[in-house]
Amino acid sequence: MRSGRRKWWLWLSLLAFLWVLLCNCNCVGAGAGGEAVIVKVGVVLDLNSTVGQMSKTAIQLALSDFYTANPKYKTRLSLLFKDAGDVVEAASAGMELLGDDQVEAIIGPQTSEQAAFMAEFGKKYEIPVMSFSATSPSLSPSPYFTRPAQSDSAQVEAINAVIQTYGWREIVPIYEDAQFGHGIIPYLADALQLKGTRFGCRVIIPTSATDPEISRQLRRVRDMRKRIFLLHVTAPVGSKVFTVAQTEGMMGQGYAWIVTDALSSMLDPTTDSQALDSMQGIVGVRPRMPHTEKLQHFQTRFNKLLPLSSGVHNNPSVNVFAVWAYDTVWALGMAVEKVKSNGKRLADAVANTRFEGISGDFHLVKGELKRKGASFEVFNVVGEKERIIGYWNPTHNEDEQEGVVMTTMKQPIWPGDVNKTPPMNLTIGIPVKPGFTEFIQVDKQDPKKSSGFCIDVFKSAIEVLHLPIDYRFVPFANESGESNGTYDELLLQIGDHKMDAVVGDITIIANRSEFVDFTLPYSESGVSMLVSMTSDRKKNMWIFLRPFKWDLWLLSFVSFVFTGSVVWLLECSVNTDFGTGPPQQQIGFIFWFSFSTLVFAHRERILNNLSRFLLIIWVFVVLILTQSYTANLSSMLTAQRLKPLFADANEIREKGYFVGFQNGSFVKELLITQLGFNETKLRSYRSPDEFEHALTSGTDNGGVAAIFDEIPYIKVFLSKYRSGFQMVGPIYRTGGFGFAFPKGSPLVPYFSKAILDVTEDQNKMTPIEQKYFSNRNVQIADPDDSRLDAYSFCGLFSITAVATFSSLFIYLTQFFHSHWPDSSTVHSDSPLTAKMVEMGKLFYDKHFRSSSLQTSDSRVHPEITETTTPQTDPDHSNSTEQPQNLSVVNEDQTLAREHNTQFIATN
Repeated sequence: MRSGRRKWWLWLSLLAFLWVLLCNCNCVGAGAGGEAVIVKVGVVLDLNSTVGQMSKTAIQLALSDFYTANPKYKTRLSLLFKDAGDVVEAASAGMELLGDDQVEAIIGPQTSEQAAFMAEFGKKYEIPVMSFSATSPSLSPSPYFTRPAQSDSAQVEAINAVIQTYGWREIVPIYEDAQFGHGIIPYLADALQLKGTRFGCRVIIPTSATDPEISRQLRRVRDMRKRIFLLHVTAPVGSKVFTVAQTEGMMGQGYAWIVTDALSSMLDPTTDSQALDSMQGIVGVRPRMPHTEKLQHFQTRFNKLLPLSSGVHNNPSVNVFAVWAYDTVWALGMAVEKVKSNGKRLADAVANTRFEGISGDFHLVKGELKRKGASFEVFNVVGEKERIIGYWNPTHNEDEQEGVVMTTMKQPIWPGDVNKTPPMNLTIGIPVKPGFTEFIQVDKQDPKKSSGFCIDVFKSAIEVLHLPIDYRFVPFANESGESNGTYDELLLQIGDHKMDAVVGDITIIANRSEFVDFTLPYSESGVSMLVSMTSDRKKNMWIFLRPFKWDLWLLSFVSFVFTGSVVWLLECSVNTDFGTGPPQQQIGFIFWFSFSTLVFAHRERILNNLSRFLLIIWVFVVLILTQSYTANLSSMLTAQRLKPLFADANEIREKGYFVGFQNGSFVKELLITQLGFNETKLRSYRSPDEFEHALTSGTDNGGVAAIFDEIPYIKVFLSKYRSGFQMVGPIYRTGGFGFAFPKGSPLVPYFSKAILDVTEDQNKMTPIEQKYFSNRNVQIADPDDSRLDAYSFCGLFSITAVATFSSLFIYLTQFFHSHWPDSSTVHSDSPLTAKMVEMGKLFYDKHFRSSSLQTSDSRVHPEITETTTPQTDPDHSNSTEQPQNLSVVNEDQTLAREHNTQFIATN
């Protein structure tokens, strides 16, 4: 059975070979008069590779089709095939073709390294070199070297669009250590970075790498918990990589593999069953071939001829390199027919040739194949076949091509036969803290159950990110479960690729930013000093002045005097309690009455209603002032019973006292470099209880004079120990707590925005704070903050000022209205001025002179102040005069009473 099938294949191969040979002979013999110009063309391929075998078949088929379609052409291409597997063999083949065979042009070579070397041959010997498979972007076309193929850079945006579709922000490129492999990496890195994605690390595979070498490289990234890979290798290397990856368990659930067109274009015809099984779930991009009648006709004939020379399975899908090889022969045949000569003219003719090939519009722009509207298809390997899950199409902007994966993108089946998009895996380092567990508390049995303020903020940020992220917490601990070092040593684990990020109470400071990137802070910042309180036995003789600031004292004094003066003015003309005595006595009375209201000791009668109204307002003001003064003085006297033991770091340093800091904190460097403390005077502590013991013990009993720490820790301490300690001194600013990531990590801006979303949302942040911190309202002591100033009572004094001026205005209005003189009594050229002068004199007489008159009357008639009861003289010598004197006194008193009654009536 098998021998019969082999004979059948041999006869079929022989017939096909004779048919191709016959076509070539007919083509050579065609032309005008049967004489055609033969143009020798060298073809350099690696005939032991699948690309080389398929390209050779496509080239032979193209030569036959070209002259069948153009039988009258006067030129004929004669192809001379040379086998070259590496650069040395390609160079040898090139020398042989140019020396012995005298070729007019060269098609190939196959790889970018070989093409770079062959391009120098073309430049030296001035013959065109055309490579349809050297796709490295680092390979630049020249006048004698053209590339009738798309550069690898053309697929960069398509790959980027696929990666952005699934939300990955970090990806590991695996590429071949060759010009082909390195050429695309800079373009990919730049395109990904613009979209917020970066290369986490890189895996470079030598072209001749063995399975153990590939295994060692893949294990390295597997141990780093990298799960998203971009593979850019040739088909032989790619088959090895996938086989080894499956052995290492890297083709299962949670992994994702994206492949470039260098590998994806060769999957069907090159992949055996074992390698295909290891590729299950991969997603790839490749140029989309137009489904034209020409391409279908080429596919049919290509499938018939390929098994004769390659021995691969039947009905392989034609790859893009075979299609480009086919069109290259047609382009060269047209150019040769046009110029019929070699050298520069033939090279120019090749560059300017344009036609509709089986791959679409064949048009070389700057020596490369450019095709308007060229697109890529996205496929997914499932089972023994590929399924197209989407397309990428460039925009119509010729200056800048951008693209997106179409919205009809189907959900791929990922490795492990799962539909869920593989997430980015992050190894999160967390510090181990014996104290201050409010910030972070490590669960040694299950680190993912670790808790604390920092952990909850991180989890809340993850929730609002909406990115495919899977993480695990790794405590930074030694074998005994204790902390494995300082926070700086923990952050260095990121640079060593042992951790992808660090979450905890990590303070953002300048020197740490040199080797990690921080997110925005999620806590308040600053370092301050924590000290014990001591009793203040010293008495301040002027402490009674401290409740009010000087401006309030001054304003109060002015208000007292002004208000007393207005009350005196309103009462002096109608009230004998106010209007008697010499001027100095009246001035003293004004001060006495005003300040007696402080203790409500005034006993003078108030007769005028305006005075009563004003006094009501003023008594209310005095009440507020006295109560405020009493409360503030009591507070100051209470506060002065305890005062900070130390208020200045300089004092502590100069006296040589010990100070403390939290173990592992950067505060140690701050104390040494910025505050000038000697390292021998520093002591580290780990918990609030140790802080309390050190401060209570004091400098004479093995303790410290002060503890320097960040404000969040001090607030936690003061919420636990509410008395006997105080935060004092200046605040040394820091950046606050933040999450740390590797330098250049694309996740930093995403987490920073997520932190803002969490901290600005009180429904998220407030419960977290209340969960861990019972008292966060701790203020730094400032004895001047409690002193009251004039601005504190502006409203109160404004009220009394309005009342005082209003009362004075009403009184003056009433006085002028009742005493305004008639015009007939005024003899002057200026009646208004004379009236005003007369009113001023009257006002003075009634308010000021009346008091003087009352005083002088008391001096002239002293008997007024004595008893008026008649005295009986035994001799009756003055009995006739006493009645007369009594009548005079009674008359004066009657006049005075009438005068007062009249004035009261007018008011």
